[in-house]
Amino acid sequence: MKFITILFVASIAAAQNIPIEQCFPIEQIPTQERADAEALFLQLMDSESLYTVIGAVKPMSGGFTTFRLPAYSLDASKVDQARRHLEAFRCGEEIVATVHHFARLFPNKDSKTLERYFDAIVFHRSGLRRTIQEHKTFFVPLGLSENAHPLEVLLAVEYIEGPSRFRGFGYLYGYPDYAVDFFFSASRQQALNGNFVARDFVSMPTFARAERGVVYAIEKGGIEREDDHILRRKLAPILAEYTRRRADFIGEGKPGIVALLRNWFCSSGTCQLPKIH
Repeated sequence: MKFITILFVASIAAAQNIPIEQCFPIEQIPTQERADAEALFLQLMDSESLYTVIGAVKPMSGGFTTFRLPAYSLDASKVDQARRHLEAFRCGEEIVATVHHFARLFPNKDSKTLERYFDAIVFHRSGLRRTIQEHKTFFVPLGLSENAHPLEVLLAVEYIEGPSRFRGFGYLYGYPDYAVDFFFSASRQQALNGNFVARDFVSMPTFARAERGVVYAIEKGGIEREDDHILRRKLAPILAEYTRRRADFIGEGKPGIVALLRNWFCSSGTCQLPKIH
């Protein structure tokens, strides 16, 4: 376990000597809102977003909290609060967290009125740069380069018309290329003839979900490939290390999620641990 700890604290170091109060700066959030912000941070780390924050295995992750508002609503206070809280989920320049709005409107299943959906999202810039490099033939024609801002990349993909949107999201979520190819082809086939393409799923755990924490589609009857096994081997030690640290920091009378994050990132050299006098 010591080797794993060293490996992953090294993988999150992106800058050096950031003052600890600038690493996940919860103090910038109004006191009366901090409990909500910390709950949001814990939801983020308990989800698949852990694999974005630590190690940049997934360039982007979301789904740890979502919102939906009536279309054209003039009250976006809940979404705005989430954006403000997530702006403090940073330590250096590598981690970027915010809220992503979906371009399409969807009818409410009960009232049938149109609604807009929002998804909290987190990026790791190093992982994003790697993905753009590896899939230049997809991203560069969209006008995206390695130094594009994460939101620019996300929204360029979000506003694609047709199945290529799913290819873009597959790359951003860090799924194996063969799975991305399958989902693109299945989506294109369904768009052409209206028939749903049967599929199976590969599932990997998160802290919050032992089943279907990370999940992506593969062809019906398909078996896991080496790419899936490689991904499992990358995720497993991250989850094990987080679980160990979480037991020490989360719970009644314990320091909490911000202390956990600062301890982890400062252990990597990204920020300064407070001096003991």
